Amino acid sequence: MQSRSLTVLTARPFAFMLSSVVLLGACARAGSGVGSGVGTAPEPAMQPVMQAPIQVAPPPPARVSSDTARADWQRLDYDTDQVMGVGSERAIRELLASRQPQRRVVVAVIDGGVDTAHTRLARAMWKNPREIAGNGKDDDGNGVIDDVFGWNALATADGTPVRYDTFEITRLYAACRNQPAGSRTEKPKPAECNALASAYRDKATEVKSTLLQVENIDEILRTVERMLGTALNGALITRASVTALRPTSAGVEEAKQMWMRLDADGLNATEIASARAAYDAQARYGLDTLFNPRSPQRVVGTRDVTGPDAMHGTHVAGIIGALRGDGAAMQGIAPNVEIMAVRAVPDGDERDVDVARAIRYAVDNGAQIVNMSFGKGFSPAKASVDSAVRYAEAKGVLLVHAAGNEGADNDNTPSYPTPVLNGGSRATNWIEVGASSWKPLASLPADFSNYGRQQVDLFAPGVDILSTVPGGGLKRESGTSMAAPVVSGVAALLMTYFPELSALQVRDILLESVRKLSDLEVRRPGDGATVKFTTLSRTGGVVDAYAAVKLALQRVAPRP
Repeated sequence: MQSRSLTVLTARPFAFMLSSVVLLGACARAGSGVGSGVGTAPEPAMQPVMQAPIQVAPPPPARVSSDTARADWQRLDYDTDQVMGVGSERAIRELLASRQPQRRVVVAVIDGGVDTAHTRLARAMWKNPREIAGNGKDDDGNGVIDDVFGWNALATADGTPVRYDTFEITRLYAACRNQPAGSRTEKPKPAECNALASAYRDKATEVKSTLLQVENIDEILRTVERMLGTALNGALITRASVTALRPTSAGVEEAKQMWMRLDADGLNATEIASARAAYDAQARYGLDTLFNPRSPQRVVGTRDVTGPDAMHGTHVAGIIGALRGDGAAMQGIAPNVEIMAVRAVPDGDERDVDVARAIRYAVDNGAQIVNMSFGKGFSPAKASVDSAVRYAEAKGVLLVHAAGNEGADNDNTPSYPTPVLNGGSRATNWIEVGASSWKPLASLPADFSNYGRQQVDLFAPGVDILSTVPGGGLKRESGTSMAAPVVSGVAALLMTYFPELSALQVRDILLESVRKLSDLEVRRPGDGATVKFTTLSRTGGVVDAYAAVKLALQRVAPRP
């Protein structure tokens, strides 16, 4: 999982949409003149000549798939609602109605930043009880002044936030070549450098190729919308208006079908522009062996937990703890939760030292759960992260990690950090999460999700998840980054109502109570091969809050 901000993180799921759309665009370029390229002469109707001003409707606040997922689907129950959600609302309604929450659970979101002022998050934000806001002092003596909502590990000594960073493979390759990007990375052994150089070239090819594809799609959509604007005589370009359009030529018909295909995949102009900017940043910064945001200044922590791009972290936080009880479709899974924002993930690959410091900050400041929706393919300072994981384990803190969005087998290709520590032991406080879908059961595992019979613990809803985004809005996104906070939310639900359960006991309950579909055959992410769903994770199931609460009730002594 190479992505960091929301647009970057969802670039992997986005990439799975590209092949069919690029093929469609290639047909248009070759046969109809859409976009650029050499082909047969286009028919006149396909020329992007403006005859009326375009009025493209603003994109909806949430992406709606062609089959339309319910806005709250991840909280629904398969038995009562016929959608493979986690059943958290049913659990609260049927099993917990006579019980009261016993405590507020602090969930640390280690991510790229959180919009603490979002109307659906503001009341759920953790407040550091040992800090006096705004007095300019480090009241709790942890080295950070006024860290009221959490901690930003990515800022230089003068307070400037670090937004972009390189890929880890770039830093390793640069270290082999004694270039600036690798100046803070231990130089690999000479025997390793040839393999690292090859991996770096592969990464560069992947990023640049995908950027070119996204740029092509962007140009195709611009041309298509110019044509549709003309055909609609200046009317707004919306799903309804395009559906109702009766094309007067084959060219306009093709433009209509192309627009509807893009729209069905959630690829409107805003999404494509975001993806284009994300991949451009990856090419500009992520691959640059001369770029080092850590030089010459030392990176220190600050109180600004929002940072320059809080899209991804805000979405993750909302899934866990957005405002509940007001009847809105978009609500967090867990009641009585507090979100501690810890910014440690840049646009690029997070550094092991920052991940380790972020985990320790969360543990030291009272988090019971740490959500980690990030990952990468290399971990040169894994020992420092392992030490922090052991520290969290010793303190009884649950760690929830997204498995990654490459459609890959984590048993063969790790997505760091991992629960397997140096030496081969396995962290007992860790849950590794793949993403599941609301679609027909053959498509239950999201087509982009990583999996692993040994390294992925369970699956959770991670497709078309509606949640909070900076500025007060809501948006649908897909990724294992959305699945991990679903599990964090269910874990927080258990800890809220059953405070006597330890982190290890909560983990065991979640893993033992998954909804298993023993005979279900599905399309394996990545290659589409038909396999049993039970072969894709250790438990072979999807997290089930309803079953988890039932199991917790059995294991906890009745209260007087």
